[in-house]
Amino acid sequence: MCLLNFYNWCPIMAALEKISGDLRRMYEQFHIRPISELADKLPWNKYLEMGILIAHRDLDLLLQEKNWAIVSGRGPSGPLHLGHILLFELVAWFQRTFNVYAFIPLSDDEKYVFGKIRSLEDADSWAIENARWIASLGFDPKKTRIYISSKHPWVYRYSIKISRYLTLSTVKSALGVDDSKNIGIPFYAAVQITHILQPTLDFGFRTLVPIGLDQDVFMRLTRDVAERLKIKKPASVYVKFIPGLQKVPMSSSAPETAVYLTDSEEEIYRKIMRAYSGGAISTAHHRHQGGNPENCVIYEWLKAFYFKTRREAEEYAYACKTGQIICGYDCKILAFEAIRQYLKELRRKYEKIDLEKYIWTP
Repeated sequence: MCLLNFYNWCPIMAALEKISGDLRRMYEQFHIRPISELADKLPWNKYLEMGILIAHRDLDLLLQEKNWAIVSGRGPSGPLHLGHILLFELVAWFQRTFNVYAFIPLSDDEKYVFGKIRSLEDADSWAIENARWIASLGFDPKKTRIYISSKHPWVYRYSIKISRYLTLSTVKSALGVDDSKNIGIPFYAAVQITHILQPTLDFGFRTLVPIGLDQDVFMRLTRDVAERLKIKKPASVYVKFIPGLQKVPMSSSAPETAVYLTDSEEEIYRKIMRAYSGGAISTAHHRHQGGNPENCVIYEWLKAFYFKTRREAEEYAYACKTGQIICGYDCKILAFEAIRQYLKELRRKYEKIDLEKYIWTP
């Protein structure tokens, strides 16, 4: 396993200089650390190279243990989009690289109490479809447990136990809910903590959870519960999510924000050609003034799904800034072809998946 000098190739340190005051406070106050500190412990991968994986808490401690697990879930209320799949790619990479277990809860209970589905039964077909796509990313069936949350009695039993260590005011603050919400929503905090801590409670595995920096308040809540239960606190890695096509977060309920894995090639082309970009107001103006890749959704998608190295991405950005390439003629076509090929290969694997090897049944 070849290791590289992190400071010579990863753009993280430059990215940290641009962190807003609120995020910098999180680094200073809540013990989140730049991923660059672990240069000698992580092999090269595109998530570091492209600045997708940006920070961690206690990953250094986790890597000292022989056996640990990674946990990342999905609420099955619709089709997966490329933002989802990029996160699960990272989960699969950790599993392959460190030969660890992956626990993947399909949180039908969450989608029900938050009103995203009409019934728990409505989530079942989406759960199976989502699980097949996730398994297609190359997870080891012997070390992967994908499960539908509401179908496992242990989820309820552990949630009841964990609920004694949570106060209503703390949960309301963490989830951002008020008294008008149904009581299933604050209780779901105990369920999600159960998903994270179950590998520790049942198997003694410290867990690793990939999340966005804005979700860290819930991770801190989970670590507090683990401390009160006198078990190992979960570690976390922090991911910079790629933006949606219209420069808003991708959503399963807003089709124009994302490319879904189930989209046709015609639909993918249409969405990408209409996506927000950093191009100038006209071709002539772009040729003269250049574009702005730092403010371009398409450039971020190319970093996630096309470029192989930081140098390649930087050279492409330079060509954009100097007007050598045009978004509508070059960048968006390239993004379409990259995503089309990516999904073609993923769909081929999807068709061959034997899901029974991955699904954890009660």
